[in-house]
Amino acid sequence: MEVGNNLLGIIGGMGTQATACFYEVLHDRQNVVSEQEYIDVLLYSKPSIPDRTAFITGQSTDSPLGHLIDAAQMLESAGASCIVVPCATSHFFYDDLVKSVDIPVLNMLYETAKYIKECGIGNVCLFATDGTIKGGYFHNALEKLDIGLTVPSAGRQADLMDIIYDIKRGEVISAGILGPIIAEAFTGGAEAVVLGCTELCVNTDILWDKSAEYNAALNATVINILEVLAEASVSFFKD
Repeated sequence: MEVGNNLLGIIGGMGTQATACFYEVLHDRQNVVSEQEYIDVLLYSKPSIPDRTAFITGQSTDSPLGHLIDAAQMLESAGASCIVVPCATSHFFYDDLVKSVDIPVLNMLYETAKYIKECGIGNVCLFATDGTIKGGYFHNALEKLDIGLTVPSAGRQADLMDIIYDIKRGEVISAGILGPIIAEAFTGGAEAVVLGCTELCVNTDILWDKSAEYNAALNATVINILEVLAEASVSFFKD
């Protein structure tokens, strides 16, 4: 790879912690000898993009699509070779976003489905926003590869939404808060849990607190979609 010939564009800010975490994971996934070998990155952090879940669930008429397209076209004009969006819910607009630019936009949901298939996992439980679940596009990506999908109960889903939006606000989240939800998912037959909202990927302490109560979840397979997207981004520039 020639230095300077590749530029990764990131549409970030949805939310800000998830974007910062993605950049850190992207850095850690690159095996380089010198800093000049790292992928060039142009990050457009735009937290002003309207709430994706609110629009998808009909709570708002303020569409994020125009804002996403503006960001993508700006990154393309600046010389980006491809674009990534480290926000699962925004993939509701993926097809229209792809049509707005002439460079590739990596699909985090499809990349996650491919990774799950490669791992030989046949059934997962999806932890995601109400918008992602209602939109059904993560479901579609998994079903195309014959991967079974369940979602948390209504009560657990409400708990997840509270956790996700607390993280977006920068609040301190209790260690192990996802432990009982993960344990319930595996009791329900899931082979793996997909952290299908990037906010849930920013702090592994929220997964479990290692107490005896959650021992069943300690060795659970938990799939971090930010890690999957980082690997896909690195692979794009290697290929």
